[in-house]
Amino acid sequence: MNLCWPALGVVDTVPVDESAQGDGIGRRRARLGWVLALVGLAALTGLLQAAEPGGAATALEAMLYLSLAVAVALVGGRAPALFAAVAGALLLNYFFIPPRRTLDVASGNDLLTLLVFAITAVSVAAVVDAAARRREQARLAEQEAATLAMLNRHVLGGEYDVQQLLALARETFGAGSAELVTEQPTAAPGSAVLAAGAGGWLVLEDAELGPRELAIAAAFASHVGVLREREELARQSLAARQLEAGNRTRTALLAAVSHDLRTPLAGLRSAAETLRLHDSRLGDAERQELLVAMESSIARLTAMVSDLLDMSRLQTGAVLPIAVDVPLGEVVRRAIAGLEESERVVVAELPTAYVDAGLLERVVANLVANALRHSDVVRIEGSTQGPRVELRVVDRGVGVEPADRARIFEPFQRQGDSGTGVGLGLAVARGLTEAQGGTLEAESTPGGGLTMVLELPGAGG
Repeated sequence: MNLCWPALGVVDTVPVDESAQGDGIGRRRARLGWVLALVGLAALTGLLQAAEPGGAATALEAMLYLSLAVAVALVGGRAPALFAAVAGALLLNYFFIPPRRTLDVASGNDLLTLLVFAITAVSVAAVVDAAARRREQARLAEQEAATLAMLNRHVLGGEYDVQQLLALARETFGAGSAELVTEQPTAAPGSAVLAAGAGGWLVLEDAELGPRELAIAAAFASHVGVLREREELARQSLAARQLEAGNRTRTALLAAVSHDLRTPLAGLRSAAETLRLHDSRLGDAERQELLVAMESSIARLTAMVSDLLDMSRLQTGAVLPIAVDVPLGEVVRRAIAGLEESERVVVAELPTAYVDAGLLERVVANLVANALRHSDVVRIEGSTQGPRVELRVVDRGVGVEPADRARIFEPFQRQGDSGTGVGLGLAVARGLTEAQGGTLEAESTPGGGLTMVLELPGAGG
């Protein structure tokens, strides 16, 4: 089986053959060794016979047979090398040591030479084979280390999530499937189950893994466990932040409601009680004044409740804009029609935008109402910027310091911590603008004041 890591940038493959003749030498190399031993012995013997048909054995013949045994060890490993060494000794004795054409040895010196040759050939073949195996093992270990290091870099660098790593494990080991389970399964035949951190297991179906593959698969399982724990911590952290934000919102809401809603409610109650208890003693002017005060308090309450409802819709994702091409002039005129002192608003010529008219009307009303509280005159301008349009609400008030501009768009914030309302107007305006694919930012007005810049999709979307 071959392990491939194309997704990790590893070009080579690591061959792992469980049926190999030993660690590091596979079947293919063993077969080549046997072929080299058989063919090499026959060819070498034939060449030496042709070169010296009747000559006695010399050191040259012995060295050539020894060299062949070494070559076989390098190519095919221990078994074919031992065969080449023993067979070479026998061929050397049979063809080149007197008496020729027999395995008998005529002199003790020739016998000693033959024994030394056989021992040397076997020893050299074994040493060369051991060195070749260690070199192959070192190569495989280096590839595995490089793969694991690459895996560490990608996983710890945040380039993979659990699902991506499971897909990579399935591809790497040629498995039918790879999944992370939280209950330890029973390993079925042809599958592998590996521990993946606390309470997790990596299951590789239809994957026959050898010792080397199991070691790499264990590393994959460990990294899957790390990613699982990291994602769980991220979810818990997000939930904690959301809970904290919700608690802050609820605290601010309670404070705002208890303070800001009390004033108009108290005004309504006072006016209503006065009319009920002293109606007969009130003149028309006094009665009219009380009714106007009640209307003003009701308007303030309506604006506060509308802001609270809008913010709730934004936080729950319930705002679904229906955008069409809308002349911004019409939206602005409707937005300022219901505002007090709308005569202080100057509207320039405005372009057409691709927006939800109702939502944008709410945005403009909030921005203009906020500007009127800080400026005698408010100007609304518009321009086209390529595929986008800009709508600018310009006031000449005291302005806002650059460091404080982000804060004014947060819920329950009011400029200078004064004024009326619960401090949701600008937060709602930004949320409704972003829901339509736009942006809302604050800039300094040249000469003093604050300009709210709405950037919106142009006509045609």
